[in-house]
Amino acid sequence: MFESADNAGWTLAEGHTGEYPFLVRHRQVAEDFPRDVYPKRLNVFWAMSRPDVNGLPSPEEGGRLETFENRLVAAVEQDETAWLVAVVTGRSEREFVFQLQEPQQFLQRLNEMPQEDEPYPIEIHLSEDPDWMYFDDMAPNR
Repeated sequence: MFESADNAGWTLAEGHTGEYPFLVRHRQVAEDFPRDVYPKRLNVFWAMSRPDVNGLPSPEEGGRLETFENRLVAAVEQDETAWLVAVVTGRSEREFVFQLQEPQQFLQRLNEMPQEDEPYPIEIHLSEDPDWMYFDDMAPNR
Protein backbone atom coordinates (compact mmCIF):
# COMPACT_ATOMS: atom_id res chain seq x y z
CA MET A 1 0.00 0.00 0.00
CA PHE A 2 1.50 3.32 1.12
CA GLU A 3 4.87 3.75 2.69
CA SER A 4 4.95 5.24 6.17
CA ALA A 5 4.25 8.98 6.23
CA ASP A 6 7.92 9.64 6.99
CA ASN A 7 9.08 7.66 3.95
CA ALA A 8 6.24 8.48 1.56
CA GLY A 9 6.63 10.69 -1.46
CA TRP A 10 5.06 14.09 -0.84
CA THR A 11 4.46 17.01 -3.17
CA LEU A 12 4.78 20.50 -1.74
CA ALA A 13 3.16 23.64 -3.11
CA GLU A 14 2.84 27.27 -2.05
CA GLY A 15 0.10 29.62 -3.05
CA HIS A 16 -1.55 32.91 -2.28
CA THR A 17 -5.24 33.79 -2.40
CA GLY A 18 -4.63 37.52 -2.65
CA GLU A 19 -5.49 37.80 1.04
CA TYR A 20 -3.20 35.21 2.59
CA PRO A 21 -0.46 32.71 1.75
CA PHE A 22 -1.02 28.98 2.08
CA LEU A 23 1.01 25.78 1.88
CA VAL A 24 -0.19 22.41 0.58
CA ARG A 25 1.52 19.07 1.07
CA HIS A 26 -0.08 16.01 -0.48
CA ARG A 27 0.92 12.40 -0.59
CA GLN A 28 1.86 10.85 -3.91
CA VAL A 29 -0.74 8.17 -4.57
CA ALA A 30 -0.10 5.46 -7.16
CA GLU A 31 -2.65 5.08 -9.94
CA ASP A 32 -3.38 1.49 -8.88
CA PHE A 33 -3.96 2.37 -5.21
CA PRO A 34 -7.33 0.87 -4.06
CA ARG A 35 -9.10 4.14 -3.24
CA ASP A 36 -12.45 2.40 -2.92
CA VAL A 37 -11.22 0.72 0.28
CA TYR A 38 -11.02 4.19 1.91
CA PRO A 39 -14.38 5.84 1.09
CA LYS A 40 -14.58 8.25 4.01
CA ARG A 41 -12.73 11.53 4.45
CA LEU A 42 -11.96 12.97 7.83
CA ASN A 43 -10.61 16.51 8.05
CA VAL A 44 -8.90 17.54 11.28
CA PHE A 45 -8.62 21.33 11.62
CA TRP A 46 -6.10 22.81 14.06
CA ALA A 47 -6.78 26.45 15.01
CA MET A 48 -3.41 28.11 15.64
CA SER A 49 -3.03 30.08 18.83
CA ARG A 50 0.39 31.50 17.89
CA PRO A 51 0.59 32.04 14.12
CA ASP A 52 3.04 34.44 12.53
CA VAL A 53 1.88 37.70 10.93
CA ASN A 54 1.00 35.85 7.69
CA GLY A 55 -1.19 33.26 9.40
CA LEU A 56 1.44 30.53 9.09
CA PRO A 57 2.89 28.65 12.07
CA SER A 58 5.36 30.46 14.27
CA PRO A 59 8.32 28.29 15.33
CA GLU A 60 6.55 27.48 18.61
CA GLU A 61 3.28 26.61 16.85
CA GLY A 62 5.21 24.61 14.25
CA GLY A 63 6.68 22.43 16.99
CA ARG A 64 3.26 21.74 18.47
CA LEU A 65 1.86 20.90 15.03
CA GLU A 66 4.73 18.54 14.26
CA THR A 67 4.26 16.70 17.56
CA PHE A 68 0.51 16.38 16.97
CA GLU A 69 0.92 15.18 13.37
CA ASN A 70 3.54 12.59 14.32
CA ARG A 71 1.37 11.24 17.14
CA LEU A 72 -1.78 11.20 15.02
CA VAL A 73 -0.18 9.46 12.06
CA ALA A 74 1.44 6.86 14.33
CA ALA A 75 -1.92 6.20 15.99
CA VAL A 76 -4.15 5.91 12.92
CA GLU A 77 -1.92 4.57 10.12
CA GLN A 78 -0.58 1.62 12.08
CA ASP A 79 -2.78 -1.01 10.42
CA GLU A 80 -3.50 0.73 7.10
CA THR A 81 -7.13 1.61 7.92
CA ALA A 82 -6.49 5.35 7.49
CA TRP A 83 -4.02 7.48 5.55
CA LEU A 84 -2.93 11.07 5.87
CA VAL A 85 -3.20 12.21 2.26
CA ALA A 86 -2.84 16.00 2.48
CA VAL A 87 -2.01 18.87 4.80
CA VAL A 88 -3.10 22.46 4.11
CA THR A 89 -1.76 25.39 6.12
CA GLY A 90 -2.91 28.99 5.98
CA ARG A 91 -5.10 31.63 7.57
CA SER A 92 -4.01 30.59 11.08
CA GLU A 93 -5.19 27.02 10.57
CA ARG A 94 -3.77 23.65 9.55
CA GLU A 95 -5.98 21.02 7.99
CA PHE A 96 -5.01 17.35 8.06
CA VAL A 97 -6.90 15.34 5.42
CA PHE A 98 -7.34 11.61 5.95
CA GLN A 99 -8.99 8.96 3.78
CA LEU A 100 -10.15 6.06 5.90
CA GLN A 101 -12.25 2.98 6.28
CA GLU A 102 -13.92 3.32 9.67
CA PRO A 103 -14.44 6.68 11.43
CA GLN A 104 -15.11 5.17 14.88
CA GLN A 105 -11.75 3.41 14.93
CA PHE A 106 -9.98 6.63 13.88
CA LEU A 107 -11.74 8.66 16.59
CA GLN A 108 -10.97 6.06 19.25
CA ARG A 109 -7.29 6.14 18.36
CA LEU A 110 -7.30 9.94 18.34
CA ASN A 111 -8.80 9.94 21.85
CA GLU A 112 -6.25 7.39 23.09
CA MET A 113 -3.13 9.13 21.80
CA PRO A 114 -0.95 11.21 24.16
CA GLN A 115 -2.18 14.71 24.96
CA GLU A 116 -0.45 17.82 26.19
CA ASP A 117 -1.53 19.71 29.32
CA GLU A 118 -4.14 21.55 27.25
CA PRO A 119 -6.46 19.75 24.82
CA TYR A 120 -5.47 19.94 21.18
CA PRO A 121 -7.27 22.87 19.48
CA ILE A 122 -8.93 20.73 16.84
CA GLU A 123 -12.25 20.40 15.08
CA ILE A 124 -13.19 17.31 13.08
CA HIS A 125 -15.38 16.97 9.99
CA LEU A 126 -16.38 13.64 8.46
CA SER A 127 -17.57 13.24 4.86
CA GLU A 128 -18.37 10.52 2.40
CA ASP A 129 -15.77 10.88 -0.36
CA PRO A 130 -15.43 7.49 -2.11
CA ASP A 131 -13.98 9.11 -5.25
CA TRP A 132 -11.42 11.17 -3.30
CA MET A 133 -12.70 14.34 -4.96
CA TYR A 134 -11.33 16.62 -2.23
CA PHE A 135 -7.86 15.12 -2.60
CA ASP A 136 -7.99 15.30 -6.40
CA ASP A 137 -8.94 18.98 -6.22
CA MET A 138 -5.76 19.63 -4.20
CA ALA A 139 -3.53 17.26 -6.16
CA PRO A 140 -4.83 17.41 -9.74
CA ASN A 141 -1.51 16.45 -11.32
CA ARG A 142 -0.52 13.79 -8.86
